Amino acid sequence: MKNDILFSNWVLNTVKEKYVDDIALVISHSTLNIDSEENTVSYFVPITDRGRQFAQTFIMDGRGYDIWGIEWERLERFANLDEYNITVLADSRILYSRTPEDAARFESLRHMQLNNLNNPIQARKHALESYATAKNLYTELLFAEGSNIRLYAGYILDYLARAIAFANHSYFHKSQIDQLEELQTMASVPSQFAEMYLEVIRTSNDRHRKELCRELISMVGCFLSQANNRKFERNFQDLADWYAELSYTWLRIRYYGQGNDAIKVHMWGIVLQNELNAVCEDFHLPKMELLSEYDYKDLSRIVARANKLEEQMRNIITNNGGIIRQYQSPEEIPNEV
Repeated sequence: MKNDILFSNWVLNTVKEKYVDDIALVISHSTLNIDSEENTVSYFVPITDRGRQFAQTFIMDGRGYDIWGIEWERLERFANLDEYNITVLADSRILYSRTPEDAARFESLRHMQLNNLNNPIQARKHALESYATAKNLYTELLFAEGSNIRLYAGYILDYLARAIAFANHSYFHKSQIDQLEELQTMASVPSQFAEMYLEVIRTSNDRHRKELCRELISMVGCFLSQANNRKFERNFQDLADWYAELSYTWLRIRYYGQGNDAIKVHMWGIVLQNELNAVCEDFHLPKMELLSEYDYKDLSRIVARANKLEEQMRNIITNNGGIIRQYQSPEEIPNEV
C-alpha cells in the first residue's frame, strides 16, 4: 500500500473510532496534489474544541502531510466566493460524514457556491475585487527590489487571471498552477493576455516585467468594463438621483470659479472627478475627464469643462428614461408618502 492510502485509512479509522462526536466530515481535495487522481484526506470539519485539536502536520517517508480543519463558517465563505482557493470546496469529495445531515449541509454549500458563480452581480463583484487587488499589488511592485519584483509580478498575474475567470463565471480548479490552460476553456479572455502573462514569467529584465504588469492591468481593466457593459442592466433613474445629489457640486465649481478661488475649485473638482469616475464605471460610460482642464491661472477652462460634462450627463439621463426631479418652489415638491 502507498503511504497516502495508509495515511487516509488511518485518519478515517481514527475519526470513526475516537472523534465521532467531534468531527462532522472528512474531505478529499486533490486538484493541487502532484497526482491529482489521489483521493487522500485533505481536511476535516470540526464541531468541538477536541475535534479542532485533531489537526496536525508531519513528514512521512519524505512527503509532507497536513491534516487541517475548516470550520463550517469558513466553508460558507468559500461558498460566497470570499476565500482564495474556491476549488477547496468546489472540487472536493466527502470521504466520511458523521450524519446524512452533515453531508447534505456540505453539498448545499457547494450548490450555493455554484449559484454565486453563475450570479452576474456576485461574479462582477469578485472580478472587480480581484482586479483591485492586482492594482494594489502593482504599487508594491513599483517599489520592490530583488526577488520581490518577481513575487509581486506573479501575484499580479494570479489576481488578473482570477478577475477574468470570475467575469466568465468560472474559477481555477488548480489555483495558480494551470491558469493559462484553464483560461483556454473560458469563453471570453482578453487578446494577448496569455502571451503577455508568459512574457512576465520569461523575461530576465525587471524593468520590462514591471511595464508588462502595468499593460496587463490596463488590458484587464478595459476587458472588465466591456464585459460589464454586455452583461448588466443600467438603471438610469439611479443615475438621475445621483445627479440630483451632485448638482450642488457643479454649482460650487461655477461659484468658486467666478470668484477666482483656485484652491476651492481644485478641491471640489477632485470630489466631482472621483464621483464621475465611479459612476462612469458603474454605468459603463466613457470616462469623463474634468481635472485635465484645471489651470491654476485660468479657472474658466475647468468651469467650462464642468458645464459641458453636466450637460452631457443630463442628456444621458433623460435620453435613457431617467427623470431629473427639479422644482421652482417648495410648493411644487410632491409630499405623498
